[in-house]
Amino acid sequence: MIHSMTGFGRAEGRAANRPVVVEIRSVNSRFRDTSVRSPKGYASAEEFLKKRVGQRLSRGRVEIFLQVDESTAEPERLKLDVDLARTYLGHLDRLRDELGLDTGRPGPLDLIGLKGVVVFEDAGLDWEIFLADLGRVADEALDNLVGMRQTEGAALAADLLARLEAMRETTARISDRRQVVVDEVRTRLEARIRALTEGLDLDPGRLAQEVAYIADRSDITEELVRLASHFDQFGELVGSSGTAGRRFEFLLQEINREVNTIGSKTNDVTITNHVLDLKTELEKLREQVQNVE
Repeated sequence: MIHSMTGFGRAEGRAANRPVVVEIRSVNSRFRDTSVRSPKGYASAEEFLKKRVGQRLSRGRVEIFLQVDESTAEPERLKLDVDLARTYLGHLDRLRDELGLDTGRPGPLDLIGLKGVVVFEDAGLDWEIFLADLGRVADEALDNLVGMRQTEGAALAADLLARLEAMRETTARISDRRQVVVDEVRTRLEARIRALTEGLDLDPGRLAQEVAYIADRSDITEELVRLASHFDQFGELVGSSGTAGRRFEFLLQEINREVNTIGSKTNDVTITNHVLDLKTELEKLREQVQNVE
């Protein structure tokens, strides 16, 4: 069954012992366009998530939101560089002696304020473990999103099939009217030609051929046959799996071409009204298939 491109999925878990939340939202788009928002320092996770989503979704504008709670992560460690502090102290003593400064020696509080004497060392993050754990959380969010897209797809399929059936019924009414219109065209042509050529010696066989030729130009049998074929293909596509959006768009272009030809070939008011009904349903189908993956 077809899938919609609209959906939402959310999942929570832990990655490298850090609580994480992954949210994925998707809406319709002609192609796949994926963006990721993540906390500072997690750029490596963005490309990872894009690839993960690309394995499951083929179309749609997809937004991924990654939240990471670092409050439970291993804190940064305080590191004291005693050798650097000793070097600073030696330079300060030399400045004092050479410049004759009457100052006492710097205390510990003075030294730890100097650059590099005390630094915070990052405890580090094992990215291999983090991404492996994150992948499982992302997959759960994707499962939820795909499930929603399947549900939306089922509703779309029902609507598409209902509109398709309405178009079949309208086309059947056009088909019923078709032969009547052809006969009426032939009768009018014969009457008009006879009126214009009254008193002239015309070959009845030749006259019949010309009338038949002109009447045939208004015949819409071929267009109706092609429409029926397009409708069958459209119905099969609704029940298919995988991506179908672009194939729907192509079929609707072909259906529109046949409907326009029918409208241009006939001057019958009844058929013209049926053609307008077909165009109305066709426009609604176009709107709906924009949401199909």
